[in-house]
Amino acid sequence: MFNPLLPEAEALRCQRVVIEPRLVTIVVSSVTPIGACPVCQRASPRVHSSYLRTLGDLPWQGRAVRITLQVRKFFCDTPSCPRRIFVERLPGIAAVRARKTRRLEDALTTIGFTCGGEGGARLAGRLWMPTSPDTLLRRMRRTLIPVAGTPRALGIDDWAVRRGQRYGTILCDLERHQPIELLDDRQAGTVAAWLRDHPGVEVITRDRASFYTEGASAGAPQAMQVADRFHLMQNLQQALVRLLEHRYRAMVTVVRELAGARSPPQASPPREDIPHRSRRRRLPRGPTIRENRRTRRMERYNQVLALHQQGVSHRLIATRMGINRETVGRYIRTGRFPERAARKHASKTDPFTDYLQRRWAEGCHNAAQLARELRARGFAGSYCSVRRRVAHWEATGTVAENVPLRPPAVHPPSAQRLAWMLLKDSDDIDRGDRRFIEAFFHHCPEVATAVALARDFAAIVRRSRDESLDTWIQRAWDRSMPRELQTFASGLRADYDAVNAALTTTWSNGQVEGQVNRLKLIKRQMYGRAKFDLLRQRVLHMG
Repeated sequence: MFNPLLPEAEALRCQRVVIEPRLVTIVVSSVTPIGACPVCQRASPRVHSSYLRTLGDLPWQGRAVRITLQVRKFFCDTPSCPRRIFVERLPGIAAVRARKTRRLEDALTTIGFTCGGEGGARLAGRLWMPTSPDTLLRRMRRTLIPVAGTPRALGIDDWAVRRGQRYGTILCDLERHQPIELLDDRQAGTVAAWLRDHPGVEVITRDRASFYTEGASAGAPQAMQVADRFHLMQNLQQALVRLLEHRYRAMVTVVRELAGARSPPQASPPREDIPHRSRRRRLPRGPTIRENRRTRRMERYNQVLALHQQGVSHRLIATRMGINRETVGRYIRTGRFPERAARKHASKTDPFTDYLQRRWAEGCHNAAQLARELRARGFAGSYCSVRRRVAHWEATGTVAENVPLRPPAVHPPSAQRLAWMLLKDSDDIDRGDRRFIEAFFHHCPEVATAVALARDFAAIVRRSRDESLDTWIQRAWDRSMPRELQTFASGLRADYDAVNAALTTTWSNGQVEGQVNRLKLIKRQMYGRAKFDLLRQRVLHMG
């Protein structure tokens, strides 16, 4: 049962094994002739007495294992030793005053680090190693994490303790591909202090946040800083988003022109012929809920009639269906499905119904505008009441029999979606989106020029274009370029060394992003108990 590599196992003798349906008890005793005093380390052959010690061990064949160990007490004959009587130690098998063997404690600790407290306790119980979640958390907190040496290449990135409110910092060894430290904030001073305590870092990869730039410069001025290429592309996309947001009206105009030029389809048009999918109008919740409830009542009514035709009594039908017996009798007596009368809710818009229908027919479909006009006529209600009144008209497209159907609204793609679309290869864009982009470029030539320049920078980042960073920045600083790209180029110039290193070296912050994803998974597995100290233990131990 014991590891033969442990010297203490050779000093134990198995006396008997008791096998029960759910428990295996192993009775062993120590046979060493002498014991070493834990204080003075002197050997003593004089036995004082013995006692039984119970230890839990790894399970065997679906049974829990309990070891009953008979250990002895010895006299210490050293005159200067304060300890007169001591118990023999078996450190390779169990710690002092422990109730589990070393290997069982190691197994439970591994389960805790892998599955957390609650999940680990459930798994350990299924493996016949019962324990509590709190015990697993205490084991994880007591585990000593080896101090990592100073890395030559260090990756820095932030992670959300509470998204949008509080952030921390993760530090990773890029050569060993593992996290080495977790900081509870992302302040420049904290990063600089850690770097001063760990001199020798030669390469630092980071995003373009100012606090990491300042912290790396103050803590390790000799290190080469490398900006992350993904964040460079993200910053470029954000510049294009700001550019497109300022030209939203032009995007709307282009979409309407394309929608007007397209002939009415005979059938459902293919996706590539649509420049952008317009938003679907949502029906009010009321009719949908009423229809679902009516369907359930109809199914229950049919089941009651079917049971009645089979000769089942009213009382038994009510018991099976879980409804009142009077309801069963009413269903059977009426002979038809009892429809519910529609409720009539009074509204402050009732006196103005004719005016609202007339204005809607004239083409005014703005609820806010209708509310303002009604207030001028003495309406004392709110905008929401007007909105609820016209919601069904907007969904169905009709007010009365002679009111024409409102044409569906056409919306352009969002600026963020269009920005990523413009940075993709032309072959990856479907035909409908290409039609919209070509029309948009014809309507706004300055956008076409900016997108061409942005694609050149993307090609430099992907290293598919042989052009220096200085040349591209000079092109972006031209007065003919939009202000958004000029601002992006100014940011590149301010962080020139790190950006140039990102474009000319092989270092990347990609693996740090992967460690952040793993950290988020661990944090969410721990539910509300992921305090910083426990989270740090799990992240660094599993790394």
